Amino acid sequence: MSSIVVKSVANNRIRLKSDIFENTLHVKKIETELGELLLFSRANFKCSSLVLIYNEAKTTLEELLEKINSLFPSISLSAARALEEEEAYCTSCSSCSSCAINQSKKVSWKRKLFEFALLSGYAIYIFVAENFLGITILATPFSLIALISVVAAIPLLKEAYEDVKHKRLTLHSFMSLTLLLAIFGGEATAAFEIIYILRGGMLLEEYTAERSKREIHKLIELDVKKAYILVDEVELEVDLSEVKEGDIVVSRSGEKIPVDGFIVEGSAEVDEALINGRSEPVLKGKDEEVFSNTFVQKGRIYIRVSATGGNTYIARIISKVENSLKEKSPSELAADKLASRLLKLGTVLTAGTFVLTGSAMSAFAVMIVMSCPCATVLAASTAISAGIAKGAKENILIKGGEYLEKVSQSEVFCFDKTGTLTTGKPMVEGVYLKKGVDEKTLFEYASLAEHRNTHPIAKSIIEYAKSLGVLPKEYWNCEILPGLGVKASKDKELIFVGNKKLLNNHKISIKEFEEKASEYLQSAESIVYVANGKEALGFITFKHEVRPATRDMLEALRQRGIKHIALLSGDEEKVAQNFAKEYGFDAVYANVMPEEKAHIIQKLKKEYKGVVMIGDGVNDTLAMSKADVAISFACGGSEAAIEVSNIAITDSNPQDIVKLYDLSKKSLHVVEQNYWIGTSTNLAGVALAATGLLSPVAAGAIHIGHTVGIMANSSRLALK
Repeated sequence: MSSIVVKSVANNRIRLKSDIFENTLHVKKIETELGELLLFSRANFKCSSLVLIYNEAKTTLEELLEKINSLFPSISLSAARALEEEEAYCTSCSSCSSCAINQSKKVSWKRKLFEFALLSGYAIYIFVAENFLGITILATPFSLIALISVVAAIPLLKEAYEDVKHKRLTLHSFMSLTLLLAIFGGEATAAFEIIYILRGGMLLEEYTAERSKREIHKLIELDVKKAYILVDEVELEVDLSEVKEGDIVVSRSGEKIPVDGFIVEGSAEVDEALINGRSEPVLKGKDEEVFSNTFVQKGRIYIRVSATGGNTYIARIISKVENSLKEKSPSELAADKLASRLLKLGTVLTAGTFVLTGSAMSAFAVMIVMSCPCATVLAASTAISAGIAKGAKENILIKGGEYLEKVSQSEVFCFDKTGTLTTGKPMVEGVYLKKGVDEKTLFEYASLAEHRNTHPIAKSIIEYAKSLGVLPKEYWNCEILPGLGVKASKDKELIFVGNKKLLNNHKISIKEFEEKASEYLQSAESIVYVANGKEALGFITFKHEVRPATRDMLEALRQRGIKHIALLSGDEEKVAQNFAKEYGFDAVYANVMPEEKAHIIQKLKKEYKGVVMIGDGVNDTLAMSKADVAISFACGGSEAAIEVSNIAITDSNPQDIVKLYDLSKKSLHVVEQNYWIGTSTNLAGVALAATGLLSPVAAGAIHIGHTVGIMANSSRLALK
C-alpha cells in the first residue's frame, strides 16, 4: 500500500514523499483543496516528493497533515525516523541535495558496459599472449595485472566492506578476501580471471532484473492515450493524464477501460480475464465496479472514476509483484552460509598448517587449495548450466539455477486453469435437440445468427457448422445483446441464440430442456440455446479445450511423490469443482481474485515444503511472485507472467512440467556427484600441501584437475 512520509520540516516548510506524487492529478488535488492555506508548492515528480510552504497564520502543521490525510484516507501518513536515512533513499533525480549526492555515487549502465569491455579486451590480450605469442604475464603483487585486478575488484570490495560493516559474512566478502590473498600471494592472473567472470555475472544479473522491471511496468501503460469524459451531457475527448477522480468516463464496444471506477449508467460485456482469469466476459451494470486495462466486448458504459494511473487496481497488483521479487531467496541465504563455512574452514586449515609445520609455503599451498571456491561453485554451476541448456533444447526456458533445483524439492504444485491447463478456446461438447429437429438444422439457425459475431463461442459455432457442411446462404440482420446472446431477424422471422434469460425475455419456453441442461451443467461450462421466434430448437454445450496430456502430467507428478496438487481458478465454483474432480486435484479454490491466489500460496508454503505455481496471465503474477518457483505457459501467455516467472514453458505443453521435474532431479544428482569430485580432490590437496608434498603451483593444478572432472561429469547431463 502507498504511504506519505514526512521527509523534513523547517519553520513553515514541509517536504513529503510518496509515489502518489508522481501523478499530477494528486498534486493538483492537494493544491486545490488546501487553497489559501498554502503560500507555495512545488512537486518533483521524478523524486516522488512535494514541497509545501504553508501560512502559519491560518493553519498549524498538525492541521495541515490532518487535511492531507483526509484527502487520501486509504493512504497512511507517517513521519520519517531519521532524516539521514530518508535523504539517502531518494536517488531518482538530481534536483535536491540528497539526490545530487547519490547521483554522483551511482555508476551508469553505459559506464559499466565500458568497464567490462575494457576488461574483456585485456582478458583477450592475456589469452593471446600466453597461448599464441609465448609471452609470460608477470603476476607479482605489484604487476600490471595485479593493479588491474584490484581496480576491477572495487565493486566487489565495496559490497564486502558493507557486509563486514553490518557483520554479515557473504559470498562477496569471502570472494574478496580470496582475491586479495591471490593477488598479494603472486597469483594475480588467477585473481583477474575470477574477477572478470564475477563482473560479467553481476552485469548480466542487473540487466535481467532491470529488464523484468521494465516489462512489468509496461502492463500499466495503456495503449489508450485519450479518454472521453462526460461534461454537461457532452462527451469530450481529453488526454488520459487529465482525467481525475470523480469524472465520468465513457467506454464502448471494442475499447479498453482506461480507469478504475463504478458504472453509473449502461451495461456491457467486459472481458476481465486480465484481472480474474475468467474465460467468459462478465455482464456489468449500474453500480458495479470495473477495472483499468479490461476490455469492453459489447455495450456502452458510463464510469465514475475512482482511480487512475498508478493508483489503479492493476497498478497496485504490479507494485506488489515488484516488492515480492525483491525478497531474498533461500538459495541466496544458503550460498551465504556455505561461503561462511568455507572461509572458516580455509582459515583454520591454513593457520593450522603454519602452526604445525612452520612452513609458510605449505600454509600458502593449503590456502590456495581452500581459498578459491572453484570446486564448490563449479560443482553446482556446471551441472545446473548443463540442466538449463538441456531445458532450452526441450523448449523450457529456466531463468536461474536455484529455480531448477527447487522444482523437484517442492511438495506442492498449484495450477491456474484457463489458458494454462485449457487453451481458452471453447469447444462444442454436446448437442441436445428438440424432437424432430436435426443437428444440421440447429447449427444452420445458429450460424445465421452468429456469422458476424466475434465472441469466442460464436467462432466455435461457426467452425462446428462448417464441419457439418452448414454455411450461411444468406445474411440476416443481427443484434448482439450484451449478457444475453444474439437476435437475428429477416422480414418477420426471428432467431435467438443465447442463454436462458434471453429466451425467457422473449417468452420462449425451455421447460422441456431444463432437466437435461442441469445434467450437462455438471460437466460443461456454458450452455447456449437456439430458438426461432416461436420455440426452442435445442441447446449446445461448450467446454474449454483442455491441453493434451494434462491428465497424464498430473498423474506423473503424483507418481514422483508430489504431495499436494491444487487448482486456483477465477471460474465459478461449479465449473472449477467439476474440472478439479474430473482431473483429480487434491484441492480446488474457485472464483478467486489475484490477492486471494497469493494468500493461498502463502498459506500452502506454511504447510508444505516448497510451492510451485504454474500460470499464464496477469491475474496469476502476484501468486507466482509469492511461490518458491513460478512457471509460465508462454504460448499465448501474458508478458507479465512470462517476465515474473522463473521458468517459461515456451510451447505450453503440460508434459514439459514432468520433463522439468525430471531434469531438476537429474541436475541435483549430478551436483552431488560433482561435490564428491571437488571435495575429494580438495581433501587430497590439503593433505599433500600440509605435509609439504604439494607446492603452490601444484595446488593450482589441483583446481585444473577437478575442474575438468566436474565439467566432464556435468556435460553428460546436457547430452542425455
